[in-house]
Amino acid sequence: MKKFLSKKFVDKAFEIGILIKSIFGFFEVLVGIAFAISGKLIVNNVVIALTQQEVSEDPKDLIANYLIRISNNFSTGTNLFAISYLIFHGLTNIILAVALVKNKIWAYHWALTGFSLFIIYQVFRYFDTHSSLLLFLTLFDILVVIVIMLEYNSKKKKRKLAQLTAVV
Repeated sequence: MKKFLSKKFVDKAFEIGILIKSIFGFFEVLVGIAFAISGKLIVNNVVIALTQQEVSEDPKDLIANYLIRISNNFSTGTNLFAISYLIFHGLTNIILAVALVKNKIWAYHWALTGFSLFIIYQVFRYFDTHSSLLLFLTLFDILVVIVIMLEYNSKKKKRKLAQLTAVV
């Protein structure tokens, strides 16, 4: 267990986690902008692309028909919420990831708070939607928060040690 939480492992997990969060953030912003520009059209086109072959092979395919039903019920309010959430969540991920990579101490507190609030919201949404993708993203975010806490504690110890040696 000690090897698992070694400084080198935590540093590498931190770097990879932050890189993934920034990449996800970039794509969230792009998808949010695409939704804003195209409205329901992009949702329908994606669903058609994903389900076309399945429905042609099995017209009663549960997953394909579920996706089609969801896209047909994709209201203007849902679209507006998706646009707002994707752009806000994406920008938050990007800004905090860049600040963490630049070693900004304030970013650790903001990242822990922001990502934790998103986790709470995602758990709430999971119980409403039962989306396995949302569950996976929430578990990933929980791991990222744990790694950020470990990295922050490591930096805090290093800072205290530097202060003590400066005093002596």
